[in-house]
Amino acid sequence: MASINTLQASSSTSSRPHSYDVFLSFRGEDTRKNFTDHLYNTLVAYGIRTFRDDEQLQKGDDFKSGLSTAIQDSNLFLIIFSENYATSKWCLNELVKIIECTTTADDQDNRSVIPVFYHVQPRDVGHQSGSFQDAFLNHEKDADQEKKELIAKWRIALEKAAKLSGYHVDNQYEAEIIKKIREVIVTRLNRKPLYVGDNIVGMDFHLEHLKSMMKTERDDVYMVGICGIGGIGKTTMAMAIYNDISSQFDGCSFLRVDGETSNRGLLKLQKNLLRDTLKDQSIKIQDPSEGINEIKKTLCSKRVLIVLDDVDEIEQLNNLVGKDGWYGTKSIVIITTKDKSLLNHHGVDQFYDVKELNHEEAIELFNWWAFKQNIPRSKDFKDLSDCVVKYAKGLPLALKVLGGFLYDKSIDEWKSALKKLEKIPHMKVQNILQVSYDKLDDVEQEIFLDIACFFRGEDKDFVSRILGSDADIVIRVLQQRCLITISKNKLDMHDLLQQMGKEIVRKQCPKEAGKRSRLWDPIDVESMLTRNTGTETIKGLFIEISCSGQIQFSRDSFTKMNRLRLLKVYVQPWKYCDVDLPMDFELSSAELRYLHFWKYPLKSLPTNFHANNLVQLNLPGSNIKQLWKENEVLKNLKVIDLSYSRDLVEMPDFASVPNLEILNLQECISLESLPRNFHKLEHLRSLYCSRCSKLKSFPQIKGNMSKLREIDLSGTAIVEVPSSIEHLNGLKYFNLSWCENLVSLPISICNLRSLETLDVGSCSNLKELPSPIGHLKAL
Repeated sequence: MASINTLQASSSTSSRPHSYDVFLSFRGEDTRKNFTDHLYNTLVAYGIRTFRDDEQLQKGDDFKSGLSTAIQDSNLFLIIFSENYATSKWCLNELVKIIECTTTADDQDNRSVIPVFYHVQPRDVGHQSGSFQDAFLNHEKDADQEKKELIAKWRIALEKAAKLSGYHVDNQYEAEIIKKIREVIVTRLNRKPLYVGDNIVGMDFHLEHLKSMMKTERDDVYMVGICGIGGIGKTTMAMAIYNDISSQFDGCSFLRVDGETSNRGLLKLQKNLLRDTLKDQSIKIQDPSEGINEIKKTLCSKRVLIVLDDVDEIEQLNNLVGKDGWYGTKSIVIITTKDKSLLNHHGVDQFYDVKELNHEEAIELFNWWAFKQNIPRSKDFKDLSDCVVKYAKGLPLALKVLGGFLYDKSIDEWKSALKKLEKIPHMKVQNILQVSYDKLDDVEQEIFLDIACFFRGEDKDFVSRILGSDADIVIRVLQQRCLITISKNKLDMHDLLQQMGKEIVRKQCPKEAGKRSRLWDPIDVESMLTRNTGTETIKGLFIEISCSGQIQFSRDSFTKMNRLRLLKVYVQPWKYCDVDLPMDFELSSAELRYLHFWKYPLKSLPTNFHANNLVQLNLPGSNIKQLWKENEVLKNLKVIDLSYSRDLVEMPDFASVPNLEILNLQECISLESLPRNFHKLEHLRSLYCSRCSKLKSFPQIKGNMSKLREIDLSGTAIVEVPSSIEHLNGLKYFNLSWCENLVSLPISICNLRSLETLDVGSCSNLKELPSPIGHLKAL
């Protein structure tokens, strides 16, 4: 028959080794010296450990304990039903034991039964008709109650076995049937089902998707990557797909790579791969180079399934799955990894990004671990369960660990655990997630911590600009290693990865916040500032100002923080709180790259302020009148945001900020003009001056400002636009709405070939537009 439907235990596979691969059950007088003998010798020749009971064990028709042990220690059962099979109480008892072993609920071995109907009909076996009827009539003669119960068990076992698909030997060549049986058993034993754990939820969808990815008409080797953060279920998924499809291949191997990169480690993996796929324990290779040659030589014509679990170095792929020609046509290689760049580098055909469980799946998985059932054991636990599931954000690892931890605990213990989790993650979850962080280099770790502590949800370009020249490539590395995601150019990460990063920082000095590299928690920040315990360790400090005014700044609040790179003082949206600073306030860090200070209260920056490394200066709603007087050149400064700074009267010479890209002066109502050397800003991309109600003129464009893309002069007092505006040949957006003093536009504006938006709405004194403006194709 083309396929075999086997009777299997319902639970997952055990890793317990079996003494025998195959147990042969047969009636000796019918087949011992022909079919069974031929089959037995064929299996032995192929290295299949096969149990065949000796005739002399059957004397007295008592079921021996030794035979029962052999059944327990066998992986697969071949039952050869022949004409006189049912006449043997021994065979029938053997059958009952086999069926019990393969159907009992607590059996962990997932063992298979393959029936062979040797010159008998399956219906005669199942219905006990024909020769089987005659045998049972004989058994039932003078049967007492105990024997009647035993006979009932025999009938049930025969009925179950007869329903299985197997092989019918009638008029065919027995050698052909034996060949087919041998091929199926070899494939079946190569499968080696893997233990995928208990309480698996949401796996069907993943398996169907993976199998659909593997349906290909190509004749070469097909590689599929399974990617995701630690604890997302990559290994479980790989084991499940391995169990599901491995019987289709000539050889299979599931290798836990586990960080092996040494020659010794790679050699061990190569040996395991060859031994698994060839079923030959005598493989001898001396080094990885020899291993590569042996793999190519012995497996190039075999269709194999190879799974490499938890790959983290390209050397592992180069030494284990190589390139085209290593394996036979239509072989499949599955690779699980946290690092997508390895898959790209190795030319893997398709990736499968494992997503978090949805809410319903997460609830079900957690309940199985926390309550050993799919619903909470009482209504009191339901809300608490929802809190845990919300915290875990669909991460299977966290759901399992926390469910197991909370199992059989009281309501009060649950509440206590949840309160603790708000501050400190569970150690096991932390350790597993931190593996990915530990494999980053120093620069990558620093940027990951910056994102986790400060910049989750922020624009990627904004973050890259602030964090420096390495940030772009590092952000890509973090994305490839599944530590962050990018959607609509916003940086994001799983909640538990963010908590993992924050916990790494907290553990730098659990008792003293001022000795940690980054501070963001309002309680820690307030404690540090109140006691003035800040140190040079602090690199980043985000201070949320509360309207209740708990945080107080002194002259020396930041004096010791001479390595401070990132400083943000802010309030939550739609809250309007003032900040007090002493007049002699000092900010002395020469490493400062990012300064954001909401409603900065002083008229000027501190006298000891070092701006040489400053990349972005945000002082929205400040009392600043002017930034700096000196002719200091700040080559690193790219963004200035002084929006809503109502006292700002003038800007510094633009020659001091030659690389400025964004200038936001929105609603600076005291600002009357921009510096004449505006054209010096060759890198400027965006200028925002909306509602600068005293701004009457726009500077002449004298140089190359081809990077300028948008200008917003809406609501200003501007009277005219200079004719030199035509030199802004990259300008796409020009907003002049509500400019009530604007009388006309120069005809040169029609030379702005890139202009897409020109807004002159509510310009009450503007009577007409230059007639050629309609010829602008982009407008």
